[in-house]
Amino acid sequence: MSAKSVAEQYANKVWNEQEISAVDQFVHPDVVIHSLLGDFHGQGPMKEVVKTWLKAFPDMRVTNQLVIAENDAVSIQWSVKATHGGEFKGKKPTGKSITYSGVTVYRVKDGKIVEYWAYIDMQYLLNQL
Repeated sequence: MSAKSVAEQYANKVWNEQEISAVDQFVHPDVVIHSLLGDFHGQGPMKEVVKTWLKAFPDMRVTNQLVIAENDAVSIQWSVKATHGGEFKGKKPTGKSITYSGVTVYRVKDGKIVEYWAYIDMQYLLNQL
């Protein structure tokens, strides 16, 4: 499976289908994660990051806008539409509809994501809550 296919399938299964088990399928056990929630290592912390976002925005819908792949690196520019239905970064659920966008960069080796960077404008997101 190509690096591009791994990244796209992972993103769709985790965010749109909300299949936490996709972490086991597509992410290396020793993955290195760089996110606005912190830097983490391993599948367990990756699942916790995913759960944090899905709990806060349970109807999250992610649309990929641009996918660029070269060798073992994949960059996906995406946008999200969601409702703030759970606590997020200390903010109680507001029920407000929000939109935000960002970029995730994946490094894939032997069919597994080994490194993951997520970039969003967190202040823009928080201002909508």
